[in-house]
Amino acid sequence: MAHQFTVNAAIKGVSLDEFKRIAADVSMHEAVCKRIPGENLEILESKKNGDIYTLKRAYNLEVNIPDIAKKFLKDAFRLKRTDVSDLAKLTSVVTLDPNLPLEASCQRSVTGDDSQIELKLQWTVKVKVPLIGGMLEKHAEGEIRRFSELEIEIVEDELRKNLMN
Repeated sequence: MAHQFTVNAAIKGVSLDEFKRIAADVSMHEAVCKRIPGENLEILESKKNGDIYTLKRAYNLEVNIPDIAKKFLKDAFRLKRTDVSDLAKLTSVVTLDPNLPLEASCQRSVTGDDSQIELKLQWTVKVKVPLIGGMLEKHAEGEIRRFSELEIEIVEDELRKNLMN
């Protein structure tokens, strides 16, 4: 049984129309992914086809473990992430493909009005390790929540930069 959870956030002072206009620009998505904590970022694909935008990237996650363990586990925390966004509907499917026995995906949607946007990220996580999978799924939720909140802060900062231009 997979573990599911939702991350909700609001960004005040940005209208839905402003967000839609800024999100249509591929450079904003690339700027956000370049600011996510990690090492050896590779943008594998950044392609807009009509209203569908695909961003595939790979990077080593910045995880909270001792440096010696990071050296020993080199590239163990390498993550491939694919975001397929419908820019007209303001929905996305996010798929994480780590070098770990983990499956994680997210249905992301953006709604709002003239004063704010609301983000909803519905995550499904499954750790394929017998006996301790449930415990590891809870830990994965904590890390995904931490990275999601950080990414939302970066998105907000990038939106504000674009609104000032």
